[in-house]
Amino acid sequence: MNHERDDEDAARKIVESVRGIQLEHADVNGEVDYLSNDRSVALEVTRVTEKEKKDTRRTFEKSATDGSEARLQTCWTVTVSEVHRPAKDIVQRVQPLVAELESAGLTSFYEQDARNHVDDNGEFSHIYSQLLKAGVAEALPLEERPDCPEHAHSVRISPWGGGPVGDSNSSLAKLIEELEKPKMRKKAEKLWRSGATERHLFVWLDDDTAGSISRPLSHEPPSRADEEWGTPTDRPPLDSAITHLWIMHERSGMGWRWDGETWWGLHEPQADALLNEPCDGTS
Repeated sequence: MNHERDDEDAARKIVESVRGIQLEHADVNGEVDYLSNDRSVALEVTRVTEKEKKDTRRTFEKSATDGSEARLQTCWTVTVSEVHRPAKDIVQRVQPLVAELESAGLTSFYEQDARNHVDDNGEFSHIYSQLLKAGVAEALPLEERPDCPEHAHSVRISPWGGGPVGDSNSSLAKLIEELEKPKMRKKAEKLWRSGATERHLFVWLDDDTAGSISRPLSHEPPSRADEEWGTPTDRPPLDSAITHLWIMHERSGMGWRWDGETWWGLHEPQADALLNEPCDGTS
């Protein structure tokens, strides 16, 4: 029997809780991950993530550790396009520019608006052009909580999606494209071979998933209010081997599920804790 991964166990617990069923680990010789006792329900767990984005995040983390001497009035979230290969000193390059934004009384930066401003040779072109050169897509100040302890303000770098984010339906379409790739199609094949009537695919998203897929569920800045994203409205063009689809972002615990007829919202605030809980129940 193949080893049960933590993300598989966490997905099983979520499905069991929502559906009120019991599933047993059944992955023998590469078969489906879980089956109900009567074998009518099968669950396969997977993850959609990107190695390039993970490498980008590590670059950001290293640069953040080194810090910057430029002083800020508040903390900022700076979003860099995934398609822009970041410099190893990204924080050191960007934080002084954000400090210049503050000094100029500017409270936001948006890539397209900045490009238009530079094309028009606007007043802040000298700042905007350098931020654009660094690959910055958006920069916004973070709202400070009243109970937040004193700390040195800094920029927090986050990679954006590799493409534009329209709405929940467009993000779903991007995800379906990933599920149709050969490696992912093997998951559908395992579900089909299970012979179960209900064949559930649970897809984890994480901070290394393309933003064009994860944005509606990641709740990272820049983001919209929950009611603006909402659940998808399109019927997902799933492989016939998949009757039910579950999608959840591991950090936010926000997700969607398709029951074959209707989309439902999901929220598991303990998702991250479940993922870090040993499969055997020990601590």
